[in-house]
Amino acid sequence: MREKIAIIFMTLSAVATLVLGGAVVHELGKKTTVQTGAQGPAISAPQASTGTAGTAGTAGTAGTAGKTVSSSGSSGSVGQLSQAGEGVSRGLITVGGIYDETGPFDATVERDTVRAYFNMINAQGGVNGYKFQLRDCDSAYDPTTAHQCSTRLVGQGVLAIVGWLSVSGEQPETSYLTQQGVPIIGGLAVPAEFSSPLSYPPAVNFVRYATAMGAHAAHLGVPKPGIAILNANFMAPVQAALLDSLHKHGIHESSVNQVDPTKPDYTDIVLKLRNEGADSIIAGLDPFSYQRLFQAMERQSWKTKVLGLGLDKQSANKDYGSAADGAESITPMLEPADHMNQPGVKEYYDAVRRYFPNQVDPLDVYTEGDWVAAELFVDAIRKIGSNPINRKTLVDALNNIKNFDTKGLTVPLSYSAGSSHDPNKCFQFIHKISGTWTTYSGWKCY
Repeated sequence: MREKIAIIFMTLSAVATLVLGGAVVHELGKKTTVQTGAQGPAISAPQASTGTAGTAGTAGTAGTAGKTVSSSGSSGSVGQLSQAGEGVSRGLITVGGIYDETGPFDATVERDTVRAYFNMINAQGGVNGYKFQLRDCDSAYDPTTAHQCSTRLVGQGVLAIVGWLSVSGEQPETSYLTQQGVPIIGGLAVPAEFSSPLSYPPAVNFVRYATAMGAHAAHLGVPKPGIAILNANFMAPVQAALLDSLHKHGIHESSVNQVDPTKPDYTDIVLKLRNEGADSIIAGLDPFSYQRLFQAMERQSWKTKVLGLGLDKQSANKDYGSAADGAESITPMLEPADHMNQPGVKEYYDAVRRYFPNQVDPLDVYTEGDWVAAELFVDAIRKIGSNPINRKTLVDALNNIKNFDTKGLTVPLSYSAGSSHDPNKCFQFIHKISGTWTTYSGWKCY
């Protein structure tokens, strides 16, 4: 008899929303931090409570001066690209990042992954005579605070946003930053990041995740899944894509259950889905919410196979328990667990271990995506060569990246001028055997 299959679909966005936690109020007086060179600890820079603080250590200033030009293929909602050289001064390039750093979840690991990449490059002498630093701002899983972070970083004159992770902030702030003419490299892969000419995502769109998971559910022969997804502000098109994909493959869900990121116990969801006769679960949750789901399944003796997204976070796996045995996951990034000697994975882990050793256990698919984002940004700076570095030349360089080699962490990535960018459409599948995640497929593109 076919084993019951619990498909846990982490709409990458859903994942992130839970991962970074419940709505937490963020003080406007909170400090942002920057890091220079290959130094370990960050340098704190106090912020004004108005959200329009000065440069706090960067030579770049707000981009009101200097010549501006329109982006190729831009719409009326796309800001002009300044050539004033914001964020570039005295051999130092400063970029910004918005992260859910406080609250029940922690995105400091994404922030520190970007810093680890910059530190590694700085230790090698930098690029074209420049070194790199990241100025971060805590969005505290609050969209209002995320907007204050955006206005603050724009006011401080960062060159670009690189490798951010703000679950409730990225969807609205992508539009705002685009209107301000600020390039965005990386992110959670929320839908808005795939409809801006100034956004350069290396990950796969969450909407595409949903389509792929529906198709894979059909491959697994799952006729009646129960669905549990995060109530995030970008989830409506993701949920619609998932249901559309399931229905096209003759699969009909027992129910759709939207859950809050702070939900402490999943016993009610487990009992509800089991009583409905669901033969599987498709869920969009973060790794720590998966902990609570697995624990509820174990308490109720519902031993099922699990297919999910982002299930390989080592720090979370320690509490998954036996319910995760035989679990499967979909990933747009090469799985590190069975590729630790692969050059791209080794470089990534070695850098984080060197500069932020306490952040190795929390590494996951999202940190790997931010590593690739930092790598992509530095490659664009390299392509600018001896020409002036500014937002216009940065966007031109990004739009001319073809078949970018991420050292095997993703499929090759290409970008060109246009109204949007969507370079990555491919996943691999992994499963957990004897406590270890192992890749069991090549790249499958949707």
